[in-house]
Amino acid sequence: MLDGEPRALVKNWLNWICEDDVSGGKRMGILALSQTRNVRARAREQIAQVQSTIERSIDQGRIKPGERIAAERELADQFGASRSVVRAALAELQNAGKIVRRVGHGTVVQAAPRSQAFALKDTSPAELLEFRLALEPGLAEAITLNASENDLKLIIETVESGDRASGWEQWEHWDRAFHRNLVAATHNRLAIGVYDAVIGIRHERPWLKIKQGHTDATFWKGYQDEHRKIAAALAARDAPAAAEAIHDHLTRVRIKMLGSVKPG
Repeated sequence: MLDGEPRALVKNWLNWICEDDVSGGKRMGILALSQTRNVRARAREQIAQVQSTIERSIDQGRIKPGERIAAERELADQFGASRSVVRAALAELQNAGKIVRRVGHGTVVQAAPRSQAFALKDTSPAELLEFRLALEPGLAEAITLNASENDLKLIIETVESGDRASGWEQWEHWDRAFHRNLVAATHNRLAIGVYDAVIGIRHERPWLKIKQGHTDATFWKGYQDEHRKIAAALAARDAPAAAEAIHDHLTRVRIKMLGSVKPG
């Protein structure tokens, strides 16, 4: 039996062990949570990259309507990604109406309606920006009303991924992903369908040529600051502030790319 000071020392020692064990467990839990978030963020980036690359090939005509896309295993090898990442990217492309997946027939590029294909072919970059200025600010209210917390989190994470981008191809990818996630957060199928049908113009040569010639690291940082402002307003579910931020952002993009703004 211990008494007096020895007993107190033992008690303090046991308490220290228990406290250290609890705090160690907390540290391990925090570390595991952080690692899980990093893995998920990396998976989302890989999914977006695979989706964007395949979609660009479709929009630029390298893979034509009716042609098959490589099997999941081949795509996984090509992109250095897991099959689950490839499967998720293909699911996004199917939801966007770019491909059709049929059991026993593989994955096939979906043909656009003839009238739609004609309209898209003749649309100029100026017309595209005019359309986006009319559409996207007006969706702010639907986003603030309908977006889930996960939708808003994805928008913020897309901005953060854009901060790590380098080179105009990555800038274009994350800019496109940001605006697409905005529209997706409305959960309005008509808005999503119209936006996806028209936004394919961004992969056409005239648009890419203008975008490449007017985007550099300084401009991208400015775009990212504007994206961040939009994301913050949406996270606060402040529709008027978000609509104004979106309008201001697209107006600046039009000025930088086309050099002028039409009156009104």
